[in-house]
Amino acid sequence: MALPTISEAEIGRLVPGSSDISSVGAGGQKLVYRVRLAQDVFALKIALLPDDFDPSASDADDTVLRARRETEIMRECTSPYIVKPGPIDLGTAALAGQNLLYFSEEFIDGQNLAEVLRREGHLQVDSLIRLAQQMSLAIEELWSLGKIHRDIKPSNIMRRSGSGDFVLLDTGLAFDIAGESISAGFLVGTMAYFSPEQFDYTSRRVMDFRSDMFSLGVTLYEAATGEHPFLSATKSMAHLYTKISKLNPPPPSSINSAIPPALDRIILRMMGKYPHLRYRRMAQIHNALSSL
Repeated sequence: MALPTISEAEIGRLVPGSSDISSVGAGGQKLVYRVRLAQDVFALKIALLPDDFDPSASDADDTVLRARRETEIMRECTSPYIVKPGPIDLGTAALAGQNLLYFSEEFIDGQNLAEVLRREGHLQVDSLIRLAQQMSLAIEELWSLGKIHRDIKPSNIMRRSGSGDFVLLDTGLAFDIAGESISAGFLVGTMAYFSPEQFDYTSRRVMDFRSDMFSLGVTLYEAATGEHPFLSATKSMAHLYTKISKLNPPPPSSINSAIPPALDRIILRMMGKYPHLRYRRMAQIHNALSSL
């Protein structure tokens, strides 16, 4: 679905009493604004709904369902490495001739990891280890709630300016093992960061937290080297699937000599082609990283 067209003045009408409104970009088919309301500064996310959207039948709209799941997970999670909800609850409105969905989350003063990698090329080893530790804890928290993120990638991770800590965003695609799937029969997420089993959307039984572990491994490889382990000029899904499921990329240290061999082993094991070849528990990753 296309991004909405909405001005900062219209944001002020959508959130009465707000001030210091500024656009901070777009992500996940949503516009994002920085907004102040009394003492709170938060990120307001806005998505476009269909022209024929019926508020009384909102449970039938995927955009609403995903946003509702995103806000519910933010409320459930206590990890400091998963984004927190803001003061504006999920709502819908007709504004500027458009049907809009909106909700809020904490405003993270920092930079998107994808932007960091474009600017810096790769992370320093200490930041790389911090990224691995903190995102592993985020995955562990989600799994404790019976959920898989399904879209872990650099553009869904923020690095805080002050502390340098990393925060996982965009849980709207999270897969609930015990509940109904919002996207049954469809591939969702970003295929370049899929685990091999994520290409099989027919059975939830093939996926658990180790699918997110694989995606994090790909992200760490990219953050360590500045290069994606599987992407090439070929854009076909079949070719990408073959590379993800068959290709063993070279150790990150062969591209960036600053990477210690122990970290090579952790990242490559996280990208095991089958779940049983990866770590059996997130705690094993924490322990291995602590030894560094």
